[in-house]
Amino acid sequence: MDPHQQLEKMLNRNVVLMSRRTLLRASAAVATLVATGLGTTRTALADDEIMAVPADFQYLSLLEYRVLNKIRQIFIHPELVGMPTTIDIPVMQNIDQMVGRLSKPVRENVNLAGKIFEYSPAYRLTRFSAMDAATAERYMESWQHGLFFQRGLITSLKSVVALAYWRDARVNPYLDYDGPVSFRWGVRKLGNAPLPTDV
Repeated sequence: MDPHQQLEKMLNRNVVLMSRRTLLRASAAVATLVATGLGTTRTALADDEIMAVPADFQYLSLLEYRVLNKIRQIFIHPELVGMPTTIDIPVMQNIDQMVGRLSKPVRENVNLAGKIFEYSPAYRLTRFSAMDAATAERYMESWQHGLFFQRGLITSLKSVVALAYWRDARVNPYLDYDGPVSFRWGVRKLGNAPLPTDV
């Protein structure tokens, strides 16, 4: 299966297939928070607030960039084991290209997931991307152990960030991986083996 198909299948399972009622409730909550100003007050802005998506990005919205970039900063620290950082491996640029290849329904739900995750803590007059590192980590952890809907959403967002790092070919030398055997040895790709039918 193509890597982008794998990503879309994972997002489809965790985000798109959430119940319509759950999504409507979450959307209404986000709309209420934003409408009352909690999501946009000056007290919700961090000193290092990202005010624009980098000019060379094509697909990520500002909100998506803020949320996924914050997750990148909290979730993955490969430099602790001697591997390239998430800056050396251009994780955010990789994510931008990945989401640009998603189908429209999945793309729209990823955007909604970002909004829900960003504005859910607004009752504290803050947003996820404006939290300090320790608070953001606790917030992510609480969703990882929360309701089914919360677990699916945070798993999807974290998976996007993780895939953008580990699927980059520049990581391969640090893993002693020199590429698929189909390239190295000229082995013909056979695709997925069919499931047995005589069981």
